[in-house]
Parts: sequence; C-alpha cells; structure tokens
Amino acid sequence: MNMEEIINMIVEEVLKKLQEKTKKATVLFTGGALGFKEAIQQLKLLLDDGWDFNILLSNSAEHVLTPHVIKKELGISNLFVEKEVNGIRPFYENINVLIIPTLTLNTAAKISVGIADSMATNLVAHAIMKGIPIVAAKDACDLQTPMRKQLGFHRIPSAYLENMNKHLQTIESYGIKLVNAGDLYQSVKNIAFSFLHEEKESNQPMKTKNIKKNVLTRMDIIEAKNNGHALIVPKTTIISPLALETAKELGVDIIQDR
Repeated sequence: MNMEEIINMIVEEVLKKLQEKTKKATVLFTGGALGFKEAIQQLKLLLDDGWDFNILLSNSAEHVLTPHVIKKELGISNLFVEKEVNGIRPFYENINVLIIPTLTLNTAAKISVGIADSMATNLVAHAIMKGIPIVAAKDACDLQTPMRKQLGFHRIPSAYLENMNKHLQTIESYGIKLVNAGDLYQSVKNIAFSFLHEEKESNQPMKTKNIKKNVLTRMDIIEAKNNGHALIVPKTTIISPLALETAKELGVDIIQDR
C-alpha cells in the first residue's frame, strides 16, 4: 500500500466519523397509538441511513407502546423509560434533532401553554429554548385525521376542535414541525441541516453561494457570514459538527441541494 492509498483511507475514515456526528437524534415516544406503525417504518429508514438514536419512552408510552415492542420493531437492544431517567441533559445535548414519533394531544396541549411537569414536556421545553429542531408526528394529536373518524371520534364540538387546533398551531409557532407519521424520514432529513429562515426581516432576496465540497468547514461558514451569503451545498456534502454549530451561532443558512 503506497502513501496515497493510506491518505485516502484516512480521509474516508475521517469523513465517516464526521457524518456519524451529524446524525444524532433523541427519539421521544409519548403514548399515542395512532400512526405508530408508520412511524416505526420511518425510524427504520433513518437507522438505515446512519442515524444514531437515543430512544426515550414517557410513562404512558411505556404502558401503551411498551419497550419490548419498540425494541423488537427497531431491532435495538437498549432504550430508556421515564421512571429510570435521573436527568434529561443527555437527551438534548449534542443532538441534531428531537423526533417525537407519537405525539399525544395531552402532551401537545401542555407544550402549547408552557407546562413542563413531566420528563417529556420538560425535554421539549429545553429543546425549544436551545433552538434544537423538533419534528413530531401529528397522527395521534390531530383530531381531524381520517382514522379518528373511522374510530367514531367524529362528533367533536366545534369549540373543542377549535381550541385543540389552536394548541397545534401554537406549538408550530414555537418551531415544532408537525408532519404525518409516514413523512418523518423525509422531514427529518430536510430539517436536520437546513437553517433556511422562512422570511428575512429586510424582505430582500437572499444572496446565495454554491459550494461543491466533500466537507463543509467552519471557515466556509465564517467566509459566508462575512460576505452575507447563504450556502447551497450538494446533499452528499458532509457538514462538520463545528461548521454546524458555527452556522447556528452566526445565523448562516445552509441549504442542501436536492
């Protein structure tokens, strides 16, 4: 093996490690049963895509969904349940996204009004305040899903429905992305490394710069900040953890080209 081959092997290993560090998520199950099967399939796709999960079950999820079923379905050997958790810091530090595959209406309503009286709501509150992207499946908390009608829950008073819908609108205004369970995989991929703001305060067109590199670095982010550019990178580009953190701190948009 010559020197060039050795260098290429080292580079490939470094790139692999960098990619692993940018695909970390906490998966928080609350006790919603609707959409569970679809969510599990989406989580499997993320695992196949190289994502590393910390899986956490609320008290209700432990009884409704059960650790045994989740372990079996995802092919994992370890997860955490609320009663065994002493602190939530490990579940929101050094992650790229918080995924809630089975968000219940009860949890959504509490998040909406700022109640953090459980492990689940406390974790979500910390993620919101730290600016961590949150993607949640709405199947179990949206009262207007077709499945609820099939189950006979379609005689909802309009005032009750309006109030519950307001809760969902409120948590979306906090930055929580509500999606169908079957769309979790694509939504997580789209949100994890994208910092594209919906609207700039100046309402001026965003200046962008295309960068075609294997690895996006901190210096690329600083240069983009100095020039007032958003960065467009290929979907194959690996965004180093330091670049990711710098982009958040400096407010530089990173857009992965599809």
